[in-house]
Amino acid sequence: MSRSAGGLVQMGDQLMSDSTKKTGLNRREFMAASAAAGAVATAGSSPAKAATPKRGGTLRYASRVDGRGLDPHRNFVYYVSNPMALTTMGLVDLGKDMSLQPGVAESWENSADLMKYTFRLRKGAEYHNGRDIDAESVVWNVHRMLDPKIGHALHRSALANVEKVESDGKHLVHFYMKKPSAIFPSDMVYYPVNLIAPDTPNPDEHPYGCGPFKFKSWKRYAKTELTRFENYFETGADGNPLPYLDAIEAYPKVEDKVRLTALRSNEVDMIENMSFFDAPDFIKNESDKYNVFKSPQVGLAHFCIQAKSGPFAMSGGADAKLLRQAVMHAIDKQAIHEAVYNGLGEQMDTFYASGSPWHLPDVKKGPEYDPEKTRFILNKLNMANMPIAVVSRQAYQYMRNGGEILHAMLLEAGFAATNEVFDNPVLQAKYLKDDYGIDSTASSFRFDPHGHYGRWMHSEAADNKRRTGFVNARCDELIDAAAATTDTNLRKEMYTEVDSIVNDECVFIYHHSVPLTGASVKNLKGYEPQLTGGPNYHGGGIRTAYFDS
Repeated sequence: MSRSAGGLVQMGDQLMSDSTKKTGLNRREFMAASAAAGAVATAGSSPAKAATPKRGGTLRYASRVDGRGLDPHRNFVYYVSNPMALTTMGLVDLGKDMSLQPGVAESWENSADLMKYTFRLRKGAEYHNGRDIDAESVVWNVHRMLDPKIGHALHRSALANVEKVESDGKHLVHFYMKKPSAIFPSDMVYYPVNLIAPDTPNPDEHPYGCGPFKFKSWKRYAKTELTRFENYFETGADGNPLPYLDAIEAYPKVEDKVRLTALRSNEVDMIENMSFFDAPDFIKNESDKYNVFKSPQVGLAHFCIQAKSGPFAMSGGADAKLLRQAVMHAIDKQAIHEAVYNGLGEQMDTFYASGSPWHLPDVKKGPEYDPEKTRFILNKLNMANMPIAVVSRQAYQYMRNGGEILHAMLLEAGFAATNEVFDNPVLQAKYLKDDYGIDSTASSFRFDPHGHYGRWMHSEAADNKRRTGFVNARCDELIDAAAATTDTNLRKEMYTEVDSIVNDECVFIYHHSVPLTGASVKNLKGYEPQLTGGPNYHGGGIRTAYFDS
């Protein structure tokens, strides 16, 4: 495998030492001027001229969440909702369609046995503090993320197959695998494997990343300020440096209606998402006033049963499995589709929605909705009115609403259910203590299926160990084999069997895709979100957004 970003960066570096001294341009400005000059020389007498993006302006942006902290290795920096994701970049970037694109690495290749990957770094790419991004700094970042005292579980799971990482000169990095991997480049995407400057004094106070925007300030639950990184390596279609915007002010607003009101009252210029119940009328009645952005699947909503210990434990044998299936019999997915999602999106029995090339139409479904069977099982096991604690995360309304309707369904079916909503730090502590029964939660879209199956379904995965405790030897075998297989159809067959087992075991309960509907003021141009709603991608998104007035 090999991916390349072309030769412009190398050409610019070869010419930079003399020309920049004479002109006073910084590295990015010099490269942009060179590219623009080439465009003028080859343009000829074109009959039409595309609109020229305007540089400048501050985008006021309302998102659904705020971060737990600033260190992007210690914390989960969700690429769709967390504005700090705009400060991050990794060896690999993403395209609008979620395809892998060159990031800090301009190309990569693998050995025939899939046991070694070599990434070639861009010459001239910098961290936000001005330090060059070299091979040694990449190695330092990998070691830091793998440190269990520092790296978030998501980061460590992405790097779990790395046996050794080595620098080779200034611009080559070699990764050696523990076992053959056909999917390793997808693990190197900036979410979650992002790079920070090794000489950052305190990343949890002021992180120096290498994304299109630099950190300026953060007041939790109130405001994040970012400024344009003037030496970001990417250029736009016009040959000028990206991003075009000078700054971003991000305001976390948990409630959907609060975000929409902020847009309508001109408090913000763009919102990440609106309520499923507001979206249809907004599109119908206000599309003439605002830009509307539809994203079909930002992620997957699911219920996670705590099966590490207690009555649902995987070690509990047939009775514990029957009890988990009793929970599944109590869940009416059609009611969730209507009550939580207003008929938008689709009910799910697998990870990818029907429009995805990774959709698995032949997966066997789990136990059907039948609360009478739930009551029968509870009586059979002498577990009628069994206590069960439903939990959900405060930041996402659909998670909270999913928890509310799940709670009502469990009560109706004979469980003594409770329902509580927690801020993320509290919820994370509960996961570690096995202090919950069922979590109404979600997973973000995965760029490769192994990002889901390898992190949630494999018995050795950090997320699985921390959250659900799912264990199945056949699933482990299939997931490992799929990760070492380059044949897409064969991988889909393997994942189909995995999900059929998962649906029968009823630890991880798929139930709905999560769509997004965002909006912005009309004078914001050059912006479209990714397939998943993400704002930060190669050649587009926030990087190419600008105000035309």
